Amino acid sequence: MDASKKTKIDLEEKILTAHQNNDGVKLAELYAKAAYTTSNINKACFFMVNAYTLALECNHPDTLSFFQFLQKYDREK
Repeated sequence: MDASKKTKIDLEEKILTAHQNNDGVKLAELYAKAAYTTSNINKACFFMVNAYTLALECNHPDTLSFFQFLQKYDREK
């Protein structure tokens, strides 16, 4: 298995674990990581919408940067 595929699987497992633990802060960070590491802008924005929504719910310190990411790609105004 190549390194990028293993990284993707590790990230997916971490996201599932964070969901099971209802860890909003960790989920926001993991979804943001997924957004920043994919080369597909539509996928990145999908992940960032999740990160941003969770960040709003838990008052995450990176909420503004998530919002700015979405603005950059015309997903938020």
